Amino acid sequence: MFRIAVVGTGHWGPNIARSFELSGRAQVAWLCDPDAGRLEIVGSRYPDAKRSESLEPALDDPAVDAIAISTPVRHHHALASRALEAGKHVLVEKPMTGTSDDARSLIRLAEKQNRILMVGHVFQYNASLRALKALIDSGELGDIHYLDFERTNLGPVRTDVNALWDLASHDVSILFDLFSATPKDVSARGQSFLNSGIEDAVFSTWSFENGPLAHIHASWLNPRKVRRITVVGNQRMAIWDDLDLEAPIRIFNKTVVLPDGVLDTFVAHKTAVVDGGVTIPKVALNAPLQAECEHFLDCIESGATPRSDGVSGLRVVLALEAATESMRNESRLIRVPPLDEPR
Repeated sequence: MFRIAVVGTGHWGPNIARSFELSGRAQVAWLCDPDAGRLEIVGSRYPDAKRSESLEPALDDPAVDAIAISTPVRHHHALASRALEAGKHVLVEKPMTGTSDDARSLIRLAEKQNRILMVGHVFQYNASLRALKALIDSGELGDIHYLDFERTNLGPVRTDVNALWDLASHDVSILFDLFSATPKDVSARGQSFLNSGIEDAVFSTWSFENGPLAHIHASWLNPRKVRRITVVGNQRMAIWDDLDLEAPIRIFNKTVVLPDGVLDTFVAHKTAVVDGGVTIPKVALNAPLQAECEHFLDCIESGATPRSDGVSGLRVVLALEAATESMRNESRLIRVPPLDEPR
């Protein structure tokens, strides 16, 4: 039985604690949070877990195998560093750190300490998204023209990071996973409506060397909760909808075949569109966060590299930095640096 210390008992930390317990392979041994009120509330659900307003007691406990960090991003690097230095495995929430320098620092430290460093990019463990990736990889959609991501809701509003780093970090991670590649450049635009200097709505466009485009719309100032990806190929198109539990993926047997000559009439336009209806594949759903936590335990047990390892987390941070630079420079096109670029 693995013993886990959960650091941060706000919005997401309790979900992580519950997922580890549901695995049947881990026990929440410590709950750590400087907010004594939150610690009391969440601690009541885990009567066997010790509580602390600081991290040190958990780090000093030799029975603790791993630390799960769910705090504001500005604390990720310091907390994860202390945990790794204490010889603990680390699961740190997304985004991994606030800077790529800090991300590289954690990767080096994990390698030095021979400990697992995993980033909580939970959508990489979503079974329906794994099915979407398999669909793309199979070639059934043909060559991919573009992807459109939409992640919106009315709140919760953050004051520590903007919608790019909070929400779009999910979609950047998904984008890299679906394409198994890093985009070459990005252009981004954001606007601060509620809190000065913290963009509530962000629009970004990413391009890849082999041609595809991707657009990401992230906002916590929107009347509807949307978690949707549209994939447009030259043979078929698909929509993934995380909120549609009955049909998370719909395949549209639609394409455009351009006839010879100019499309100068409505009839000519209609004949150019091929519509073969909609197919709804059967997709087995899962509990992504529990799958993520179990994968973390598997990696501790076997020594395997996590799907969302430190390098994966660094890739996302590098991309977010490039998008931030674009936003700060009137949407100027910014190159996304490769992982192996010398610093």
